[in-house]
Amino acid sequence: MKQLGNWIMGASTAVMAVGGLFVAANTGHGVAYYGGLLFFLFAVLFVFHLIRVSFDHDA
Repeated sequence: MKQLGNWIMGASTAVMAVGGLFVAANTGHGVAYYGGLLFFLFAVLFVFHLIRVSFDHDA
């Protein structure tokens, strides 16, 4: 059941990551541009972390 929660959280984080890219694309420069890119980077790394946690089983 824990993996289902990780999948739902990962999917919602991926949607928010795309939103961060839209923010960066619409501003073009400045703080909002770099903030959108940083949020996208954080979201991608967080999704990778969720994938690792979901599939990393103790042998």
